This record gives sequence, C-alpha cells and structure tokens, in this order.
Amino acid sequence: MPYDIVVEGLHKQYGRLHALKGVSFKVPRGSVYGLLGPNGAGKTTTIRILVGLIKPSGGKALIRGYRAGSILAKRYVGYAPERFSIAGSWRLLDFLVYIGRLYGMPRREAVEKALGLLDWVGLGSFEDERFAGLSAGMKRRLGLAQALMGDPSILVLDEPTEHLDALGRVELLGKIRSLAGEGRTVLFSTHVLAEAEQVVDRYAIIHRGRIVYEGSRGGSRSNRLARIEVDRPDALALALDAAGFNYSIQGNQFLVDTRGEEERVLRLILETGVRLLKYEAGLGITETFLRVVEGGVE
Repeated sequence: MPYDIVVEGLHKQYGRLHALKGVSFKVPRGSVYGLLGPNGAGKTTTIRILVGLIKPSGGKALIRGYRAGSILAKRYVGYAPERFSIAGSWRLLDFLVYIGRLYGMPRREAVEKALGLLDWVGLGSFEDERFAGLSAGMKRRLGLAQALMGDPSILVLDEPTEHLDALGRVELLGKIRSLAGEGRTVLFSTHVLAEAEQVVDRYAIIHRGRIVYEGSRGGSRSNRLARIEVDRPDALALALDAAGFNYSIQGNQFLVDTRGEEERVLRLILETGVRLLKYEAGLGITETFLRVVEGGVE
C-alpha cells in the first residue's frame, strides 16, 4: 500500500515546551485521515511541519517520499490553515485567479477554475465580494477553494469545519469524502469526534504531543484500548516504549492502545514486575476521547 504522508518519531520543542513527543502515523494514498484531539494537543504543530511552515526538532515527515516543506513535497500539497486570512480588499474571484496565475495557469484557465471552485464551495454568488465582508464560515470556504486551485493530489486541512453552521459542516464533510473519491489524499484535523467518524478511513487521537490512539472507521474493536493502573508507572512506561505501544499517562494510570494484543500487554506487565492495580479493556473510541479531553486518563 503506498503512503502519501509518513510521519516517524516527530518532535517539536519551543524552549522548554515539548509540543510534539514522538508523533508517528502513515496516511494511505487516496484516503481520508483524521487527526483528532483537543485544542493544544499538537494537531496544528504537526500540520505546520507537514506543509513546511515550521521545522521539526527531531524525527521525520515525508510527502510522497520527499522531505515535508521541500519544493518537491510542496508541489503535491494544497493547504487550508486554521485561520485563513488575506488582505480585506481582495475580491474573491480576483484572489483565486491570482493564486492560479502563481501556479502558471493562463488567465482564462485560472478564471474558469476559480469560478468553478467558488461555486463548488458555495460562494458562487459572491465572486465580487471583498474578503473583509465575509463571515467566518465563508472565509473557511474560500480557504478550501484556494487550497484546490493548484489541483493538488494531497489536501491538508486544519480544522476545516470551524465556524460553519450545522448544514455547512455536513456539506463540507461530504465534499471532503468526495475528494478522496477522486483519488486525492486528505489529512484534516478536528476536535469534534463525530466529524471524524463520519468521513475518515483512518484516524489518530493526539493529546499532549503524543498519539494515544490510532484506528479505522468501524475498526475500533480490533484496536482495543486499555486503562491500566500500576504501582510503578516509570517501569511500565519503559517496557511499553521498548515494545512500541502508544500510550498516555497521568500519575500511575495509563491509557494504552493494545492493538488487539492484550495478552502481550499483560505479559509485559508480569515481566516488568510491577503490581497491577487495575486493568480495564475494550474502551470505545468515543469514551476514550471523552476521558482524555474531560480530565480522565491523560
């Protein structure tokens, strides 16, 4: 299976702040991949590394085999940031035509492409509107349109449904799914679990700079999570790291992605010699997310 995006052991540090702590995941070509987590979890930092806005402190991120942020990688990627903003005097059509010209399109082709995308994102009757007069949701739609002007094979969307009303969210999620149906790869971040479950093929939960869970739509039964409490958490953390299990930790409590290998996790606990105080398996993805976000095991 070819992967359009490969992230391995990604770290990002700002002074004493560790924004990313060994983030790893792979996005299959032609799929929709959701990066899910609460605000401040590391979603936007990961995305900014992938599109070349910032450099990692360690690890690697590849786009179609090329270093993320390189010229060769950027030619594949369309990007819509979390806060899309341009000069308020820009008219929507003029701005998109400008983007098309930057991609080397003849003006007539750029106008045709821009008009089609404005219509596709629901802004077809606003081509002469200035950016300053747009609502927050309309700015979101324009951000998606500009990301598509270069006809990218990979789309990276940071919180694409933010500021949209309920109907707008449903429409945009449907469009994201249709883009994958065209053979494009879509990576998008969100803090709304229900959105991810509607459209993704695979997803990961990121919290405090770590991937704490990764699974597939409808496949959570084969990617079990376990809540574990032991008397010596440092010892168990070392064993889980060595065995390659993703986990989060708070105090002496762990949330572990067992990958369906519960017997192996239990064997690690026995071999480590720690005293098992609690073991709760089979947590659903929704329950897990709520525990992480609302103060459960972190």
